[in-house]
Amino acid sequence: MTPYLPRILRTRGHRGRRFGRALRAMAAAVIAALGAGGALASSAAATSAPVCPDSVIPNVAIVPNSVGCWNAIAVQAVRLGSPYQVQGLIYTGYAQAAVYDAVTKIEGRYVPYDDFAVPESVDVSSASPDAATATAAYTILTSSFLHLNLPASAQVALSAKYADYIAALGGVQEPAVSAGIAVGQAAANGLIEDRTGDRDESITFTPGPLTPSGWTFAPPPSLQSAQTPWVAVMRPFMLDSPSQFRADPPPALSSRQWAREFNEVKAYGAANSSVRSPEQTAIAKFWNANAVNQSNQAFQDVALAHGMDLVGTARLLAMGDLVDSDAGAACWDSKYHYLFWRPIMAIRNAEIAGNPATQPDPAWTPLLTTPNHPEYPAAHGCETGAEAELFAAVLGTRRIDVTIRGSADGTPNDWSATRTFSRVSDLQREIVNARVWAGLHYRQSALEGVVLGGKVVYWTLQRYFLPCEPWTERSPASAAVVAWASARPRRWPGMGSHVPGIGSGRAHGIRTSILQGLRRRIPR
Repeated sequence: MTPYLPRILRTRGHRGRRFGRALRAMAAAVIAALGAGGALASSAAATSAPVCPDSVIPNVAIVPNSVGCWNAIAVQAVRLGSPYQVQGLIYTGYAQAAVYDAVTKIEGRYVPYDDFAVPESVDVSSASPDAATATAAYTILTSSFLHLNLPASAQVALSAKYADYIAALGGVQEPAVSAGIAVGQAAANGLIEDRTGDRDESITFTPGPLTPSGWTFAPPPSLQSAQTPWVAVMRPFMLDSPSQFRADPPPALSSRQWAREFNEVKAYGAANSSVRSPEQTAIAKFWNANAVNQSNQAFQDVALAHGMDLVGTARLLAMGDLVDSDAGAACWDSKYHYLFWRPIMAIRNAEIAGNPATQPDPAWTPLLTTPNHPEYPAAHGCETGAEAELFAAVLGTRRIDVTIRGSADGTPNDWSATRTFSRVSDLQREIVNARVWAGLHYRQSALEGVVLGGKVVYWTLQRYFLPCEPWTERSPASAAVVAWASARPRRWPGMGSHVPGIGSGRAHGIRTSILQGLRRRIPR
């Protein structure tokens, strides 16, 4: 059976070809200049990539190969050069897609995300995958396409890391290294060529005045600008469009469900809550860690725990960041479509909602600072919900036993806490509860995010990152995804078929067993 080839592999558009040619010429000039200056001069025969000193999270181990190293470098660069988490995941996705394409071009085993041509003079079969990995990541990270706002000192440091890395492999005069550089450049430039024009980051949005259910900015310290509205209309990496799995509408303000969820977050999400337990407070703060670091370290930890090799690690990191990116785009589509108000504005202004079961509290403040984007659905529900299903896909079991690192004090860059999740449902349930206990979301919003994230995973992993034919995978952990994918019904979601662990679906939104299983009444 020939695997389904994504549209991007079957047809190649002409977007950005002139830009791609210019970028290839620039990258070649940089490599030549470095080589001429001796920065990449050949050293004593190097047989493997150098040990990488970087880590995604300080003092936490990463996968000890070139893919793990350059993922860590990419995360550090993206965190320096992009302020928002969903934007950072998208930027990291570009780098990991290019790395995956470069590695699979040399090693095979999986269908690349974006097919690309390599100059005929390059011997791909003898190319160094380590050199290809470093070059693919470096080319993406230093391209103007990525819009990274790196300080000059960080740009110099990044170039030095790349030069040192290539030199440790043997330098540009080593044939395998030279071939690997060519493959990495071709992978990155091919991706840039195809993705040019996929987003317009100049798009802005200004919410209107306060109306019942209408989103407006929360008071400071919340930021008074709309966060990345362009994500809602970008061209996704794998989905057909951001609106493909748009969530069902939020509850009507006149409904009993709205009153129940309003009163739950009012009681449990308040900064001075008398009913939220210390454990619930710790869980809420845990999930306020920066998602770019948190997610990529989780992917690295899974690769380490399951002994994934270079190809398996490249695949998992690309899957993770691209699934997160598309889940983010789908989530942002729903957010900016419904423009639903945050708990702080709903609770302080409940009198305008017209529901006698909801009473205002003009002084109400959430446990954590409200983000500057619309409420519905919850972004962490979309992203973490997708990751939970991704782990099940990669490991071939819903008993995932995954440990995730997060914040102990509620600040984004604190990583002193860890939490372990035995099952997919444990992780899904916790992220729903965490966003309510933080005072940032209503329960249905987080539930809908989890379901949306699951839809993104099921749809994309039936079409991307598939094994090549014939099957030659060497890693049992990676092989598990084949059984997982073959068990997914080909017509789900939106076509009425059954999905194990989720329930019966329909096109734009879903009422499923997972919603019933995760829904919790306010504890008495």
